[in-house]
Amino acid sequence: MKRRQGQPMITSFFKKPKAYNLDDAANVDKNFPNNSECNEQSNLSFKVNSGPKMNFRVEGIDEENPVTTTGFQEIVHPVWQANRFDIGNTNRNSLDDTTKKNVLSTKLLPKEKYKFPTEKSHNRNFQPKWITNDFTWLAYSASEDSVYCKPCWLFFHEGVGKGGYQNPGKLVSVGFRDWKKAKESFKKHMEKEYHKVCVLQATSFLKISTGKQLDIASQLDSQRTKEIAENRAAIEPIIRTIFFCAEQELPLRGDHDSGALSLTRPEKKDGKFRALLRFRIESGDKNLEKHVLNSSKNATYMSPIIQNEVIQTCSDIVTEKVIDRISNAECFSLLGDETMDVSGTEQLSLCIRYVDIPDLQAPVLREDFVGFIPINDQSSENLANVILQRCDELNLDMTKCVGQGYDGAANMAGHLSGVQTRIRENYPKARYIHCASHRLNLTLSNVMSVPAIRNCLRVVSQVVNLFRNHSNANKIFQETIQEHAPDSKKKRLLRLCDTRFIERHDSIIVFLEHFECIVMALEEITQRTWTISSTASTLHSASQKSEFLVSIVICEKSFSLNLPLSIFLQNKSSYLVSAVKYTNEVLSSLRQMRETANDTFTEIFQVASKFSANLFDYELQAPRVTSRQKSSANPQTTSNEEYFRVTTFIPCIDTLIQNLTDRFIKNEDILSSFQLLLPGYAC
Repeated sequence: MKRRQGQPMITSFFKKPKAYNLDDAANVDKNFPNNSECNEQSNLSFKVNSGPKMNFRVEGIDEENPVTTTGFQEIVHPVWQANRFDIGNTNRNSLDDTTKKNVLSTKLLPKEKYKFPTEKSHNRNFQPKWITNDFTWLAYSASEDSVYCKPCWLFFHEGVGKGGYQNPGKLVSVGFRDWKKAKESFKKHMEKEYHKVCVLQATSFLKISTGKQLDIASQLDSQRTKEIAENRAAIEPIIRTIFFCAEQELPLRGDHDSGALSLTRPEKKDGKFRALLRFRIESGDKNLEKHVLNSSKNATYMSPIIQNEVIQTCSDIVTEKVIDRISNAECFSLLGDETMDVSGTEQLSLCIRYVDIPDLQAPVLREDFVGFIPINDQSSENLANVILQRCDELNLDMTKCVGQGYDGAANMAGHLSGVQTRIRENYPKARYIHCASHRLNLTLSNVMSVPAIRNCLRVVSQVVNLFRNHSNANKIFQETIQEHAPDSKKKRLLRLCDTRFIERHDSIIVFLEHFECIVMALEEITQRTWTISSTASTLHSASQKSEFLVSIVICEKSFSLNLPLSIFLQNKSSYLVSAVKYTNEVLSSLRQMRETANDTFTEIFQVASKFSANLFDYELQAPRVTSRQKSSANPQTTSNEEYFRVTTFIPCIDTLIQNLTDRFIKNEDILSSFQLLLPGYAC
C-alpha cells in the first residue's frame, strides 16, 4: 500500500535532533578521561579509552561524566548487521540517525573466524583487541584493511579544531593501516582537538537519542516542547487502541476505513479500530478528540500504513528482547514446522528453545517464537538456507546451537540431504531430534491399519458431520438431548481432528456419552422425507453393527491410555529423560494389556454388549465366516468374544506397541551418550 503524498511518518511525532553547534563546546583542556565507563550490562556501548585525563564542559552534558554514554543494547535493532556494515565503502552523508546510533554503539569487527590480511614486508596485521579493549572508538573496514575513528568519521566538518584550520588526516576521511605505528598513532589522534569535539558531539547525539538530554533547540524552544507533548498525548490513544485490537485478536480494518474519522456513527461500518476510537472520544478522551478535529487530512495517523508500522514496531521490540535473552544463554535448539496460513501461503514457523536464567532467580526453560518465514521452495536445500539466513539476521551465534527439532518428513529429517543434515554439516553439535508429539501422532494414526478401527472412525466422522452441517438434523439432536440427557454439559458433538489423532479422544468420549441420543436422532431423521434421510438411515444401520460397537470402545480405551503421554510431550518444560520414562510406562501398560488380553478384552466386550442390549436389544454377533473369504479377517474362533479379540483388539494393541517401540527407541540411544556423564539422570 503506497503512502499518501504529503503524509509524514509516525516518527515525526518525536523530536529529531538538529546538528550540534561546535561553538558550544567550551573549556576543553588537556585532561582526557581514561577508560570512560559505559553501562556495564550492555555489550554494545560506546567508550573513549586510553589517554590523559581532561575536564571540559558543554551545555547539556553531565560535567562529572562528560563523554560517558549509556549502553545501547535497547537501541540496536537485532536485525542490524554490524558484520555486514563496512565503514570504508559507506557514504556517511547517506546514513540515517538509527544507523548512526548503531555505528557508535556497536564494535565494528568482522566475525570471529575472519582472517585479517598480513603485510608481506613486516608480517603485521590488524589486532582486534585494539577495538575490543584499548580503542573502542575505532571501526575496522574489511574492504580496505584499515581503521577509522567512528566519532570523527561521523561528525567531522571542515574548519573544526584549534583556530578552525585543522584538516582531517588518516582515521577520518582516509583509513589508517600502518600497523607498526598503530597504537602510537591512535594515542596521538586522541589528542587532536577535532577528535575531542567529535567525541562530545557523539556523546550528545547518543544522549539525545535516548531521551536523556534535549537538544539545544528543544532547550530554548518551550513551545516546541509543548507541541511534542501534545502530539504524543494525541497519538497515545491511537497506539493503545491498536494494542488492544492486537491483544484481543480483533481485525482493525473495515469496509470503509479511509478518510477522516467521523465522530458520529457512520452508515457503513468502518472497522473495529475506528469504532473503538469513537468510543474513547465518547468516554471523554479530550486529547484524541482535539487531534481528530484539528489534524490535517494527511496527518491523522489512523491509516492502515500507520497501523502496520505500530504493529511492526511491537514485533521488533518483542524480537529484540527475545534475542537478547537467547544471546545470554549458553546454548539453544531450533524448532521448526511448516504450516499454511489462511491465504494459502506456505510458511515455516521458527522457535528457539533455551534456558533463561534471570537475575537471582531459578532457571526457566523457554520456547520463544521468532517469526514466520514464507516458503516458495520446499526443498531441503532451500529450507536449510532459509533457516540459517533467518538466524544470521537475528545475530544468533549458531555455534551455540545444540539441537534441531522438526517433523519426520524426508525433506526435514533425511539423513543424506535433509534440512537437519545440511545444518549439521556447518554446525555438528546441532543434533536432530524427531518431534516426540509428532512421533506419537504417527503411532496412533497407524492404528488405522486395522480395518475395523478405520471403518469405525469413518462412521463417527460422518455422524458428527451430519449433525453439525445440517440445521434440521442438529435441531432434532438437541431436542433429543434435552429430553433424555438434560443434565449433560456437552450439547454438541466434536469433529474428529484430521491431523492430530490424540485429539480424537475427546470426540469419542462425547460420542459415547450421547450415543443413545445419537441413535434416537438418526432413527427420527430416517423417518422424515429430507434429502439427508437416506444418509441417516445408512449411519443408523452402521452404528448398530457389532464390529462398530466393539471398535469404538477399543478406540476409547487405547486413546485414553496415550492421552497423558501426549499432554506431557507438549509441555515445554518436559525433557528427554522424562519423555523416555513416560513412554516406557505406557509401553509397559500396553504390554500388560497384551499379556492379559483375555481378561482386558472381556471388560471391553461387556461395555459394547451393554450398548447393544440397551439400544438395539440384541447380542453382539461375529460376522458370518466363509471358507474362501480373503478381503477381511476370517479366523476360526469358538465365540463372538474371541472373534473380536483376535480380529480387532490384539492387532490394535500390537500396532501401538510396535510403533511406540520403533519410533521412540532412538531417544534411548541418545540418552546412552550421557550415561557416563550423568548416570543418575540417564537411566
